Amino acid sequence: MTGGGTAGHILAALEILSAYRKQFGCEGLFIGSEVGFESRLAPDSGERTELIPALPWARQSLRGRLRAFAGTARAVFAARRILRRERTEAVIGTGGYASVAPCLAGRLLGLRVVIHEANAVPGLANRLLARIADLVCVDSAETARHFASKRVRVTGTPCYSVPPSGALPAPPHRFIVLGGSEGSPWLNRRVPALFAELRRRSIDFTVHHLTGMENPDATQEVYDNAGIPARVEGWVTDMSSVYAGATLAIACPGARTLAELSNAGIPSLLTPLPGIAHGHHSANGRLYSGQAGARFVAEAEWNTAELAEWIESLLATPDVLRAMGEKMRLLARPDAAEAIVQEVEKLFDQAA
Repeated sequence: MTGGGTAGHILAALEILSAYRKQFGCEGLFIGSEVGFESRLAPDSGERTELIPALPWARQSLRGRLRAFAGTARAVFAARRILRRERTEAVIGTGGYASVAPCLAGRLLGLRVVIHEANAVPGLANRLLARIADLVCVDSAETARHFASKRVRVTGTPCYSVPPSGALPAPPHRFIVLGGSEGSPWLNRRVPALFAELRRRSIDFTVHHLTGMENPDATQEVYDNAGIPARVEGWVTDMSSVYAGATLAIACPGARTLAELSNAGIPSLLTPLPGIAHGHHSANGRLYSGQAGARFVAEAEWNTAELAEWIESLLATPDVLRAMGEKMRLLARPDAAEAIVQEVEKLFDQAA
């Protein structure tokens, strides 16, 4: 397995690897970048991890891009040595710059190469790797339209086994704020003011706010000063506890976050993180707005009073709130990791 940069890429890869082990008892390992989030997250998961000198391309200066390009050959050779040593039979990439070298090395060695794209609009790495991949697994039919190959399968996006939220449409309501692994400066700054407005409207609620890589202490202080009962953390590995009993999510529409929210069936307000390569967040958010009834609000369209009024109205109509959650569940694919494993195995069956 390979992928990296953000938690979405890394965790999806780790879950596919876990599903493969459970179904077939095979051996496997994770290959990531020395400088990526995976250098901490993957080893902490307990999976065997190898790190190669891959460097990011997106959102880099010209100098950074030249360094990344120059280092690609070195990363491919490093990945090739690992794959040969491990007698690898298949390489599965989940996107991000860290997946490019291992997938290229796999193709050079004549191995099966499979990629998974979780976003509504494919990233640069997967758009390039699709040209050499034996199979492309995607989150949705919307994603599939971006790939011309006939070797595309809609599998959904692997995420934790998240049970339905089980929220009761009665106070105290439980709001969750999810900025993704990188964190959303906008949500960390603006959401406390939204909740302060809801408190002025005498709505009874609690907040669980995840700031991602941003310092949670500053956001916690804002909540404390406003007298809002909030638990603020940076990064949480057990997301099931975060989703349990959640009434409404305010989130950045990263692909993995959306997969988890749909599995949990949580009504959602989605605000994209600007500057994300290829507008992934905006495309994801608009897809879920159109198909799952989530509300999409760009940062430029954010109006605290209007959103507070919308949330107050939503809480006052439990049937509407429940219907939003049920519509989110329509996009749930809790067996995505297993589906990807089965598609990879079909490649071996066809060659037999």
